[in-house]
Amino acid sequence: MTHAEQADALERALPADDLALLDRIADGLARRRLAIAALFFLDSVSPLGFVAAQALHFFRPIVGAFVDEPRTWDRLAKLLERRGAVELLVRRLEARA
Repeated sequence: MTHAEQADALERALPADDLALLDRIADGLARRRLAIAALFFLDSVSPLGFVAAQALHFFRPIVGAFVDEPRTWDRLAKLLERRGAVELLVRRLEARA
């Protein structure tokens, strides 16, 4: 299954609030004019999506002290564990770039 097919299947399976989270992340990066840099980064690390999710879990105690909504951090980590999530975020960023 290709990355595009995985992203399509994930998009159909995700609840609306998870898709909204991806949209919020893409909007925030685009608003800060970081969409192009984020696209380069995500394309280069897309095979490591699961590892990135584990890193988010690892840094959760530290980030919890600074982030207003640590549950959002947890949701993002759980979402990145799924195959196709990085490609889904890339699609949303490309639509805003």
